[in-house]
Amino acid sequence: MIKYSLLIIGLSSTLFSQELNDEWLNTTLEKSIPEIAVVNTAEVPNQPLEQQKNTYFTIQVAAKATFADAEELVKILNNYNLEAFIQKNDSNEKLKYRVRYGSFLSKEDASMTAKDIKNELGYDCWVDKIEL
Repeated sequence: MIKYSLLIIGLSSTLFSQELNDEWLNTTLEKSIPEIAVVNTAEVPNQPLEQQKNTYFTIQVAAKATFADAEELVKILNNYNLEAFIQKNDSNEKLKYRVRYGSFLSKEDASMTAKDIKNELGYDCWVDKIEL
């Protein structure tokens, strides 16, 4: 029985083995992806430190009816180096999934980035204030 097990393992390892080479190192991307300028989110000097920790701003890029639609938009934004995320919205039956980007300490920084997203990608996004 052990001989058969070793034989099966040996055969399967040769069947599923893959030749390693460095050919993938020569691959170049044909399509350049434009990068959107992301504003530095350093601390806002005019707000008390306690308020800074409890308040931040995020950009809502869109709201979608299905999770699949929201997930597809997140993938598109990720291709532009925007780490977008999905937030469930129970207050709206038609648009249950918010697609959002960023965590900014100031509304001005978030607004500038939202403007860049609109200019580069065409999404009519807006800034939302989050208080913890």
